[in-house]
Amino acid sequence: MQYKCPGLLTGLLLFCCVDFSIAQTSYTDKLADWKAKFPKEELVAASHKEVIDFSLNPNAAEGESKVKATVQEEVILVPLKDYIKYEDGLFYNDETSIDNIKLQNADKKEVAFQKSCSDYSSEDIFHSDEKLCVIKFQFTEKGKPFTYSHTENYRDIKFLTTEYLPKHYPVADRIIQFNIPSWLEMDLREFNFNGYNIEKTSVKDGDITRVSFHIQLVPAYKREPHSPNHAISFPHIVCVARAFSDGGKRTVLFESVKDLYSWYSTVCSSIGNDPETLKTKVTELTANKKTDLEKIESIFYWVQDNIRYIAFENGIMGFKPDAAQNVFKKKYGDCKGKANLLKAMLTIAGYDARLTWIGTSDLPYDYSLPSLVVDNHMICTVILNGKKYFLDGTEEFIALNDYAQRIQGKQVLIEDGKNHILDRIPEFPAERNKQNVTRKIALADNQLTGSAVEEYNGESKITVQQAFASLQTDKKSESLASFLRKDNNNIEVLNISNSDFKDRQKPLQLKYDFKANNQVTKAGNELYIVMDWDKEFGSLEMPADRKNDYEFNQKYYLSAQSELTVPAGYKVDYIPTPVKKSGAGYTFEGSYVNKGKSILYTKTISISKAILKKADFEAWNAFIAEINKFYNDQVVLSKQ
Repeated sequence: MQYKCPGLLTGLLLFCCVDFSIAQTSYTDKLADWKAKFPKEELVAASHKEVIDFSLNPNAAEGESKVKATVQEEVILVPLKDYIKYEDGLFYNDETSIDNIKLQNADKKEVAFQKSCSDYSSEDIFHSDEKLCVIKFQFTEKGKPFTYSHTENYRDIKFLTTEYLPKHYPVADRIIQFNIPSWLEMDLREFNFNGYNIEKTSVKDGDITRVSFHIQLVPAYKREPHSPNHAISFPHIVCVARAFSDGGKRTVLFESVKDLYSWYSTVCSSIGNDPETLKTKVTELTANKKTDLEKIESIFYWVQDNIRYIAFENGIMGFKPDAAQNVFKKKYGDCKGKANLLKAMLTIAGYDARLTWIGTSDLPYDYSLPSLVVDNHMICTVILNGKKYFLDGTEEFIALNDYAQRIQGKQVLIEDGKNHILDRIPEFPAERNKQNVTRKIALADNQLTGSAVEEYNGESKITVQQAFASLQTDKKSESLASFLRKDNNNIEVLNISNSDFKDRQKPLQLKYDFKANNQVTKAGNELYIVMDWDKEFGSLEMPADRKNDYEFNQKYYLSAQSELTVPAGYKVDYIPTPVKKSGAGYTFEGSYVNKGKSILYTKTISISKAILKKADFEAWNAFIAEINKFYNDQVVLSKQ
């Protein structure tokens, strides 16, 4: 489920209390400083200022609060080169509107620009009410600014959620100001402010309290592979409208999680499930199942396997599940639809099943924050004999009582009639994802041959299962061989056999024979042998210019063991020195043992934290350098 986060989508307005008439004819005197500070950028925002105002709406529609928000934004963009083309996207939806888009040149004269507005879609969203206005214009002379402004209106304050300080371009002077009237009770929650020199001021001005956040020389937000969601790393403000007063009457909005749950519950109160259409399938799925867990598993796995996941975003439907019978008939649904179908089918089967809201690992919040931004996903909880089982219908191949990395340890909000239940998904150690590799290696004619067994558990297993299931039938064998050789053209994989790829409960096991070419070098009477050609993480050095933290696909645990039979007529002349290294959430241990007639190589790698912080890059790179020294050392055999 992809909830609306309008503050994330941009949208903002001009300060009524800040003088925006600071645009200069030219910023050429500052270009040298900005180029030094932002050497790879083509333009800089000399200033980016926003103000958020609030007003009462006497004509609020049913279900809407009476509080509106208006956001004004003005950006003074300065090109650092000649003839720079600029393009920006203004997002809005059924709860917001974009108005008063203006562009002024250095002489404060309005100039024309290209504007194209249409429905927005992306590959991972099946349907959305989101719309996008693309604005394009061109700078002709470096240092000559354009002032770009627009207004965004929110019909209901609950949809004004998040304001981020960094933008996709660098900003010399950044201000966000909230003009909060005395009749509105609002919290401004600060996230990821540590490490940033952000000045916060609060000034009472008659009936208005002006709260401002000011920061200078803000680098551009950069998109990089394996970057955590920006909510995890970047400074932002979450707007929590707790209550408002009108005509002497105080109306609570989102004062606590109780109010948030109450709104969710109201939205979900009129889903319109029709159990009769599901009873035949439920009876079929539970027939001949002896235990409660077997029946729950049967329903859970059927929904995983037969209801395609899509993302659906459309106004209030961004929060309201589709009726169970609709999802069942169409054979697709978003996370809310799949959760609701699971609840309906399990309820028919006689179990206590409940809708459950959760924020995935992309979000740093819990339900102490009563805001629509706190969660972005829905699952189903089954309570059986006092134990809670959390069922995520969007996760393919996940077993009952097992949980994906993205929801482990996260707080959940479980429906309970007029009440609610707060709980937390279990969190597993890296060993849950354990991958075991065992190889038997023989040496003949300067070539390594042998057999291997690889076993996958947890997230590592599910990743392989999902990838295998997505392949065309005629490509499965070829792709599986490529996967096992890690795309290393020196390795040949033969005679693959495997356990059941669809089994959710048991580890996935792959057996195969191999030939390893170019892993043996002969020099006189000596043989130099590479026993580890996988060298996991050996190339994962963090670039010096990387801007963001690095997020691994999962917690990682590898245990590998290779045994090389020493050929007749040779003896072990040298084996590498054992290595044991560790850092902030990661460890490596490797050793070779001379057993006389064989050499036993063992390796264990563990990554227990999914996110590697930028502050730890230097230590990580030193760690990688050390294990690469170990990887690049070789076994030496000599003729007797």
